[in-house]
Amino acid sequence: MKKPVVKQRLLHRIMKITLFQFVLALVFSSVTMANSVNGQKKLDTKVTIDLTNLTLDNALSKLEKSAHVKFSYNSRISQLNQKITIKATDETLASILSRILVPLNISFDEISNQIVLQKMSAKNAFPDVSNQNSVFESLVPGPIIKGKVTDSSGSPLPGATVLAKGTKIAVLTDFDGNFVIEMPANSDRLVISYVGMESKEIGIENTSPTIVLTEEGQNLKEVVVTTGYEKTSKRTFTGAVSKISGTELKVDGVVDISRMIEGKAAGVTVQNITGTFGTAPKITVRGSSSIFGDTKPLWVIDGVVQEDIINVSVADLASGNSETLLSSSVAGINSNDIQSIEILKDASATSIYGSRSLNGVVVVTTKQGRRDSPLKVTYSLENTVRTVPNYNQYDILNSQETMSILKEVEAKGFLERPLTTQGRYGGVYNILERAVGTYVPETDSYLVKNDPASRNAFLRKYELANTDWFKVLFRPSITQNHSLSFSGGGKNSTMYASLAYYTDPGWSIADNVKQLSSNLKGTFYVNDRLNVTLTTQASVRDQRAPGSYDSEKDEYFGTTTRDFDINPFNYVLNTSRTLRPYDDNGNLEYYRNNWAPINILNELENNFMEIKVKDMRFQMDLDYKINPYLTYNLTAAARYANTSREHKILENSNIVGAYNAAETTVVRDANVFLYQDPNDLTAPKVSVLPNGGMLRKFTNDLTSYNVRNSVNYRRTVNELHELEGLFGTELRSLDRNSDNFTAYGVQYDRGLTGFTDPRLLEKIIREGDSYFGFNEERERTIGFFGKVGYTYDRRYTASVTGRYDGSNRQGNSDSSRWLPTYTFSGKWNVTEEDFMKDASVVNNLALRASYGLTATAGPATNSLAIYKSFISDRLNLNDRESGIEIDELQNGDLTWEKQFETNIGVDLGMFNNRVQLTTDIYSRKAFDLVDYVVTSGIGGQKIKQGNNADMETKGLEISLTTNNIASRDFKWSTNFNFSVYDQEITKLQNQPNAFDLIEGTGGNTVGHPRNSLYSYQFTGLNPQGLPTFLMKDGETDNIAGANFQDTENVTDYLKYEGSIEPNKSFGLSNTFTYKSWSLYVFVVASAGNKVRLNPIFDSEYDDLTVFTKDYTNRWINPGDEKFTNIPVIADKRLIANYDEQSRDLEIAYNTYNFSDARIADGDFVRLKNVSLSWEFPKDLKKKLGFTTFTLKGSAVNPLLIYSDKRLNGQDPEFRNTGGVALPVTTQYTFALNISL
Repeated sequence: MKKPVVKQRLLHRIMKITLFQFVLALVFSSVTMANSVNGQKKLDTKVTIDLTNLTLDNALSKLEKSAHVKFSYNSRISQLNQKITIKATDETLASILSRILVPLNISFDEISNQIVLQKMSAKNAFPDVSNQNSVFESLVPGPIIKGKVTDSSGSPLPGATVLAKGTKIAVLTDFDGNFVIEMPANSDRLVISYVGMESKEIGIENTSPTIVLTEEGQNLKEVVVTTGYEKTSKRTFTGAVSKISGTELKVDGVVDISRMIEGKAAGVTVQNITGTFGTAPKITVRGSSSIFGDTKPLWVIDGVVQEDIINVSVADLASGNSETLLSSSVAGINSNDIQSIEILKDASATSIYGSRSLNGVVVVTTKQGRRDSPLKVTYSLENTVRTVPNYNQYDILNSQETMSILKEVEAKGFLERPLTTQGRYGGVYNILERAVGTYVPETDSYLVKNDPASRNAFLRKYELANTDWFKVLFRPSITQNHSLSFSGGGKNSTMYASLAYYTDPGWSIADNVKQLSSNLKGTFYVNDRLNVTLTTQASVRDQRAPGSYDSEKDEYFGTTTRDFDINPFNYVLNTSRTLRPYDDNGNLEYYRNNWAPINILNELENNFMEIKVKDMRFQMDLDYKINPYLTYNLTAAARYANTSREHKILENSNIVGAYNAAETTVVRDANVFLYQDPNDLTAPKVSVLPNGGMLRKFTNDLTSYNVRNSVNYRRTVNELHELEGLFGTELRSLDRNSDNFTAYGVQYDRGLTGFTDPRLLEKIIREGDSYFGFNEERERTIGFFGKVGYTYDRRYTASVTGRYDGSNRQGNSDSSRWLPTYTFSGKWNVTEEDFMKDASVVNNLALRASYGLTATAGPATNSLAIYKSFISDRLNLNDRESGIEIDELQNGDLTWEKQFETNIGVDLGMFNNRVQLTTDIYSRKAFDLVDYVVTSGIGGQKIKQGNNADMETKGLEISLTTNNIASRDFKWSTNFNFSVYDQEITKLQNQPNAFDLIEGTGGNTVGHPRNSLYSYQFTGLNPQGLPTFLMKDGETDNIAGANFQDTENVTDYLKYEGSIEPNKSFGLSNTFTYKSWSLYVFVVASAGNKVRLNPIFDSEYDDLTVFTKDYTNRWINPGDEKFTNIPVIADKRLIANYDEQSRDLEIAYNTYNFSDARIADGDFVRLKNVSLSWEFPKDLKKKLGFTTFTLKGSAVNPLLIYSDKRLNGQDPEFRNTGGVALPVTTQYTFALNISL
C-alpha cells in the first residue's frame, strides 16, 4: 500500500519546513545574542576615557556620555564630592566602575539596562514592599510612597524607574512591579519610566498609587495609527479608523482573527455564514461598494497585502463548496502574535492603497521585540470544548410524529413496494420491503410476513427509534491551541519568535484539523541611521472534511442540490429520525441512496476529503535615516502558498455503489451512473467502475511579490509648523495557478493501483464533462503614491493624498488601464485653542473632514478576449473535433470600479479621557461598477461585463469608551459601538431572473441595496389545500404558473423583502476587574436583513423526508384553508390531474418555499463572549519564577438572546447549504497564560 508512503512524504515535507524555520530562528537568535553580548549588558561596554581630578558626580556624568548608559543613585550621598582620576583605554565599564567605586564603598549593579549605585551595606536591591526603607539611602525625610507599575494589560513591569522629579533620587520596581520611595522635601512629583514605554508623571497625594504605562506612542494625544505604509500620530491623522489592540481582539477558543473583530469596530459587519475552519466570515466595511465584485476588505499584514489563495464571491462563500475551506487569507496567522488591528474606513484613511481601497482596509501589526529588554518567554494553552446540538433547538418532528405522516403519505399512493425497493431513494419502507423479500432457509419463511399486522409490527421499532443523529455524528471533543513565544532585544537588535500548534479532533466525526504556524521577526540596528527587519511567517495545515461535490442550481424548478451530500450537520437536519445507525444486532443498518445502500457512518469512513495547505511568507523592511527629517523605507515581500484538496472515494462508498447498481432491469434502466453504449442504444447499461474507487484532486498555488520604495519627511519648524511628506512607488506581482483531475478505478486497498475502464472516460466526455482542468491567472500592478500634510500650532491639519495605479487587468487604453486616486482632508484639534484651555471637563476635541476618490479592479477579467478550447458534443467519438469558442468578448474600455466618499467625524475625550466618543457620518457614491450588460449578441456573446452600474451609501457610526469606575481594587470599563447605513443601487442594466432574486443569496435591482431578497406573494390556500400566488400579468395559473427564469419586469409581481446584508450592527462590552479577578461580558447585535427559511415543502414525499412541526398544522380537510397556510400533502391523483394539464406541482411547492410565507427577519442579539480570569498571587509567581500566571474560563456564543421566532431554530447567520459548511456553535474554553 502507498498510503503510508504518502503520509511519510507529507511528514517529510513538514519536517523540512519546520527545520528551515528553526534554522532561521537559530540565525536570528545567534545574531540577537551576539548583539546582546555587546549591547544588552551595558557593564560589558568597552570605554576609553581620561578623567583628571573630577568629582565623582562629574565623573559619572562623563561616563554616561561615553558609555551611553544611565546611572541611578541618591544625589545626596557624601561620596559624590570625592575627587576622581582615572585613565582607561578600551576597558569594560564594569572594570572602570570597580576601580572608581569600590574604594569609595559603593556597589553597582545593572538592572533593566540602568546602572544602580548604592552603599555596599545595601543587602537587597529589591526589598519587599513591606520594608519601610527605600532601595537607596535617604537623607532627607519626606512622605513614603508605596506603589505598583504595570502595563496596560495589568502585567507588572519589573525594573521600571521611579524618580523623584528634580532630584536624582530614584528606585526600581521589584519583580512584581512594586516600589517604595521616600520623597525628599524639595520634590512633590514622581516620574515613572520604562524602556519601550511612555514616561508618566504623577503627584504624591496618593501614597499607594498604581501607575499604568502605555507603549511608546500610545498616550491619548500621540496615539500612533499604522496605515501599513507609515506610522503617524493620531493627532494629525485625518481619516476614520477603528483600532483594536491585541488584548481587545483576542477571543479564547477562536482561531481565525477575522472572526474576532465581530462587534468590536463601528461600521464593520461580520456574518458567520459558515464556521468551518479555513472558511472566511462575510466581512463588509460600511456596506461595501461593489455590486457583483468582491466586497471583503483588504487584509494587510505588517504593511504587505495578504492575497487570497482563492478569490471567492459572497455567493461562493455561502455555497458550502470545498473551495471555501481556503477562503480565509488569515487562517494561518497566530492570534497571539497580533499587536493591534487598525480598520481603515474612509477615503482619507484608505486612499494610500489607491485602486484596492474601495472596500476598506484591515491593517494587522504583529508583535516584535524591544530594544534593551531581557528575554521574555510566554506560553499559552487553550482547551476548548464545543457543545453538541440537540433537537430541542429545532422544530423537527420525532420518529413517532414522522411515522404518522409517513402513513398518510403511504395512504396517498406513495411508498409502494416497486418504488421503495427499486427507486433511487428509500428509508424505513425500503428496509421493510427488503425484510419482506428476504427468505430465511432455516425457518422456511421470510424475515417479515407480508401482511398488515407483521408490517406494522416491523415498522413499530422504527417508529420508536427516535434516533438522535446529533449524538451519533457529533461529539464534545476538545481542541487544543498551544502558543510559545520569545521576545527580547539588546542594544543593536530585537527578536520575536513564536510557534503555535492547533489541533481539533473534530466537532463531528467527519472533520479534524491540525495546524502548525511560526513567526520569526528580527530587527537589526546597524547604526544610528540604518535598521533592517527580517520576517518570516509560515503555516502548515492538514484538514479532513466530509467528501463533497459542488452544489448545482436548477433554475427551472427553483432548486439547489448537491449530489451525494454527507455533510453531518445538513444530514442531521435532513435525515428522518425513524432511521437507525445500527440494527438490532449492533451491525450497521443501511437504507437506499442513488440506487445503492448507504449508512452514514460507513460513508464518512469511505468518502472524505483531505486538505493540505502550506503557506510561507518572507519580508524585509529597511529604514535608513538620510538626515534628521528624511527617511528612506524599503519593504520587499514574497509569499508562496500551495494547497491541495483530495476527495477520496473508496470502494465501499455509496458513490461507487451507485456506479455499480444494476440489480434489476428497472434499476439498470434508471441509473444515470451506468454506461450506455452509444453504438447500440438497445444494449443493457453496464457498470464501468467495477473495480476501485475515485480520486478527485484540486490544486491551487499562489505566488506573490511586493516591492515598495518610499521616502518619508517629517519636520517641525519653530514648534509651530509640522510638515509631513510620503512619496514612493510600489510593484506587485501575483500568480494564481489551479488544476484538477479525477482518477477512476483507484484501488485503495491494492496500493493505489489504477484499474480504469476507458468507457468511463468516454461516458464523461460524451456527457460534455471533463476529467481534468487547468487555470492560470496573472496580475501585475504598479503604483506611484504621495502624501503631503501640514499642521499649524498643533491645531489645524491639512492633508492631500494621491496615487496613480496601472494594472494589466484593465482595458488596454491609457484612460482605462491607469487610474489616479486622491483625497483631500483636514482636522481641527479644538482642544489646542486658547478658549479651551480652561475647559477641564473636555480634554480632547477634534473635528475631521475628508473627500476623495478610491477604487478597485472589479470582478471582470475580459480586458482582452477570452477564448476556451472545447470538444464538439457529438454522439460518436470519431465524429468529434477540437474547437475554440469565445468565452468573453474583449472589452478594451474595461476600467476600475470607483467611488467618491465624503466623511465628517468628531473625536471627543472628557473627564480626563474617562469618556471617549468618536462619531462619523459618511456618504459614498460608487460609479463605473462592473455590471452584466445585455448586448445585441453580435460577435457571439449576449451578456457582457462592463462598467455600467452606480450605487450610493450613506451611514452613521458611533463608538464610545468609558472608564466608569477606576479605584485601587475595582475597575469597570465599557466599550460600545453602533453603525447604520442606507444603500441604494441607482443604475444597473443587468436583468436578474426571478430565481436570482428569490433564492437565499439575493439579487440586485435599481432602488434597493445590493443582494436584495424578493418573494412570490402568497395569497392563501385553495380549497384543495394547494398554495396560490400573485403571478405575472397574463398568467392564469396562480398555483404552478411561476417561471423562475423570467427576466421581464419581475419586480412588478415579486415582493421586495430587504437585503440579506444587515445594515445595523451593535457591540457592547463591559470589563469588571476586582483585585486579581477580571470579568468580561460581550454582546453583539445585527439588524436590517432578511433570511430565507430552509426549503422544506415538496409535491412528493418519501420515507427519507424530514418533517418539521409546521406539518402538524398542514391542510388536511376542505375548509382548513381558512385556518392554516401550510399546504396539503398532495396525493398521486391530485398530482396526476395537474400533470394532465401540463402544470407541475413541484413548481407550485417550490414557489411556496420562495414566497413571503417563508421569510424571516435576520435581526438577532447574541451573547458573544463571557470570560472570567484570575491572576495568581504574586508570592506564588515569585516562587515559580513567573511574571504572569493567569487562568481564564470563557464561553463563546453561549446564548442567542433574541431572533425571529419564525426561524424555528435556524441560525440567523448560518446558511445550511451542506458540503463542508458547519455552523459556529457554543464553545467553552479553559486558558492558561504564563510568562517569565
